[in-house]
Amino acid sequence: MIKNIQRLKEFGIFQDHNASGAKNFGRYNLFYGWNGSGKSTLSNLFRYIEKHNPSNKFPSAEFSVQVDVGPPITHENINDAKWNIYTFNHEFIDENISWNDVAKSILIIDKTKIAERENLEQLKKEQKEDDETHEKEQEAIEKLNGEISKFGTTSAKRMKTSLQAIDTTDKYYLNYNKTKFENFIDDNLEAIKTDTPILDNPKIVELTNAAKPDQKSDIKFEQRPINSETFEKAKTCLDDLLKTSVVSKTIQRLVENNDIKSWVETGLELHKKYDSKECEFCGNSITDERIQQLEAHFNDDYKAFQNRLERADQWLSSQDVQQPQLPSESDFYDEFKGEYKEACEALGKAITALNEEITAWHEVLSQKTGNPLATSLTVDSISDTSVTAFNTALAAIGEAIRKHNHKSDNFKEETTKAKKQLELHYATSEVKEFRYHGKKKEAADRVTQNSKLKATINSRKTEIRALEDSLSNEGLGADQFNESLHKFLGRSELTLRFNAAKKGYEIHRNDSDPVQGNLSEGEKTAIAFVYFMTKLQEADNDIKETIVVVDDPISSFDSNHLFHAYSYMKANCEEAKQLFVLTHNFTFFKLVRDWISRKNTKMNKDISNFYVVKASNQRPRSATYSDAGSALIQYHSEYHYIFSRLYSLKSQQSLETDDHFLAANLSRKLLESFFSFKFPKNRGYFANLFGVAVAASQDPKDEAKEKIRKFINEYSHNDLIEVNEDFVENVIGESGSVISDVFDWIKELDEKHYQEMVEIVR
Repeated sequence: MIKNIQRLKEFGIFQDHNASGAKNFGRYNLFYGWNGSGKSTLSNLFRYIEKHNPSNKFPSAEFSVQVDVGPPITHENINDAKWNIYTFNHEFIDENISWNDVAKSILIIDKTKIAERENLEQLKKEQKEDDETHEKEQEAIEKLNGEISKFGTTSAKRMKTSLQAIDTTDKYYLNYNKTKFENFIDDNLEAIKTDTPILDNPKIVELTNAAKPDQKSDIKFEQRPINSETFEKAKTCLDDLLKTSVVSKTIQRLVENNDIKSWVETGLELHKKYDSKECEFCGNSITDERIQQLEAHFNDDYKAFQNRLERADQWLSSQDVQQPQLPSESDFYDEFKGEYKEACEALGKAITALNEEITAWHEVLSQKTGNPLATSLTVDSISDTSVTAFNTALAAIGEAIRKHNHKSDNFKEETTKAKKQLELHYATSEVKEFRYHGKKKEAADRVTQNSKLKATINSRKTEIRALEDSLSNEGLGADQFNESLHKFLGRSELTLRFNAAKKGYEIHRNDSDPVQGNLSEGEKTAIAFVYFMTKLQEADNDIKETIVVVDDPISSFDSNHLFHAYSYMKANCEEAKQLFVLTHNFTFFKLVRDWISRKNTKMNKDISNFYVVKASNQRPRSATYSDAGSALIQYHSEYHYIFSRLYSLKSQQSLETDDHFLAANLSRKLLESFFSFKFPKNRGYFANLFGVAVAASQDPKDEAKEKIRKFINEYSHNDLIEVNEDFVENVIGESGSVISDVFDWIKELDEKHYQEMVEIVR
């Protein structure tokens, strides 16, 4: 059911209403308000909800209607409102009845076609179940699509953040959004379905570096690999030297002791240089025989071979492998620095290994030089592994340089490629974590199945419509309408006849030609109200599932019809799911009030609720509704209500601006009612009543009477008040004293009546 009208803004006279002054609606709700207070405008809100359309009259209107199930009905979602509401007001009449032409048809179900009706009921039951299933599934699909859509948005934001961190100059990633993300998934669908694009952290770091927008210069480097044949030839020569010896008279002690040999050889050269015959060490004479013996050991061939060994040793010392002049690591792009550094380290290790092997050769050659007569010395070949390691490391350095230079020469292409790899990685990770493909397939499958169900619903709807057409009968609608109208009016000269050509009912009087607008206002009101009540039964509408809104159905009725309208509404609407009645007629209000107030129980006092619709007299006028006061709920005449309202203003020490205007209206209504009862012969013309009352007063010339007359004549006609610069000031200045004068006058004319009324309203 509808709980309350939480907000109603710029909706005609309702400029800024809220529900703070009224309790939530019950099952039965009765509104009282004078003409012009905003009742019809309020009923139009229900009419717009019924039609699922916002108001064209109030394009800036805003409203929020709270309901017990689901979200509030607002000006934004009113097109989606699916509430079974029937509203009787002037808009309903204007839309359905042309007094000079026809009334729209009413389709009443033919109760005699039992089998067809049972079939129709079964189809409607199935339709209702399928509608509910379809609607729930549609909501589930929308929720799933919402999740997919949200996934696209949030994933695009995360990817934008990740990719922007790489390159803040790339417009593609600066403006990365859901559309680009979804298009990327579609363009790389097969790759993303696999785990191949997902990268490990080192690769992500590498590609992140590769994608940076900082371009570097080419690197120049000449590779000089080692030829293993050079070492093979050197080993051959060295082996030859190590195996070679010279012919000499060998002094065995010198052969066996290389240090003695070197010492003696040096001493012999010194003795020759200084032509010394004595040993510089012991001082003894050196015999010629000893000199000859030593010279035989160190002959010319020996010396020549030793010189050869020394030259070989010098050459070998120059063969150490030197570190080439390498580029600086900072010259490289970040993604190649690691590779280059590893290659440089490998090259250093290879150089160390080669030089260690060359040093081993040098040590053996040194032994040979120290003892040229030795022939048993050998050296190992330089390891192919060491040579290969050197050349491999050098090639790796060259490859890192090649990659660097390739990127520099193709910078934009290479950075774009790196970004795309990262984009593919991030997209694949997002898709996999969300189970995107599975959910997309699920959504598509559910849409297909729900579309099939919708096709079944549409097909059944056609079948239901055909059955309803065969069961529905405009003639039955006319018969039911005519029967109710004749009872309502108490006469039978007005009837409806269905005109198939016009697809509606013509109104006839005494079976003659159509009336063509020749109807009294009371007849029009009766026809419209009975037509509305008959429409409630159209197409087997269930009144128990219907919200009914009735706005002043008795505006042109006499008292007899007023009671008939009340009983007719009660008979047709008592079982409604929810009922709203709005009226300006206190007698009708009292009839409905007494009926629905009996619905309230001690356990539930809010089955029936009562409200009053009020409009201010400020410009622009503004209306609101609030809980009805005790005077309206408890008293049995409008006179009691008016007396109570005005008396409450009398007791207030200060009045708001609106209350001053209200005082003028209430004063006129109260005096008109009191004078009509007190002086019944002059009823119907207020000026005469006023004059008779003045004459009956103790002091007919009392200026207070003239002040009352002037006050209520000038300020009590809401639509005719002439506002000048002093108007509001005059009203405010006069209202307080006029209220007291009015009650003093009533007390003067009938003190007993006045005293009892005061006792009632206090």
